[in-house]
Amino acid sequence: MKLILTMATFTLLALHLSAQGFDNRRTVTVTGEAETRVVPDRASITLGVETEGNVVADIKRDNDKKVRAMLKSIQAIGIPEKDIQTSQLSIEPRYNYKQDGTRDFLGYVMRNTIYVWIKDLTKVDAVIGASVDQGSNVLNSIEFNFSETKRVADSLRIAAAKDAKVKAEALAGAVNARVTRVITISESGYQQPPIPMYNKAPGMLMRASMDEGAPTVSAGQLIIRSTVNAVFEVE
Repeated sequence: MKLILTMATFTLLALHLSAQGFDNRRTVTVTGEAETRVVPDRASITLGVETEGNVVADIKRDNDKKVRAMLKSIQAIGIPEKDIQTSQLSIEPRYNYKQDGTRDFLGYVMRNTIYVWIKDLTKVDAVIGASVDQGSNVLNSIEFNFSETKRVADSLRIAAAKDAKVKAEALAGAVNARVTRVITISESGYQQPPIPMYNKAPGMLMRASMDEGAPTVSAGQLIIRSTVNAVFEVE
């Protein structure tokens, strides 16, 4: 009975290989990579106003006044309204929790942050400076992007696929084999590494505005990378 089962297993394996059209014991698996560096031409900033107090109506009135002034100043720089969006709006109580399980009420805090999409990097410093001048004390993040990322990523996919073929041919040649055709090829995805972000606590941004000179932001470069996995048949 054991011999019959073994023969049946061998037969099924042979049929499976035949249906696939290749013997997976005669394949080489490689990873192709391609990357390039680009200069960003877009930026996004999340900034806003945080206010504290014991009366909700008072802190909201103060917060609203500063945010309105901030929005007006940003638009005056040339940032259209459609490129400004509310990112976070919250009012929460604050407590001091004690070891005995009780808590003391400290007051309320309101935070209103906005997301600003900047298509002209020469205006980044101006947006930050204008916001600080109008009472902004929160700067959560600044990220840089490249408007032609999709076009670049498409070309990198082709380069990564060619890189995979070169690697497969090199490996096959090292053992006196030859690559005949590609069996499978898939993209692991293209990657644009994250850009370091500002993370300033309330008040730090305000103090920064008092330093000599305007805020300075450097866009640097972005690395766009594509990776593909491929399986080639060899003989």
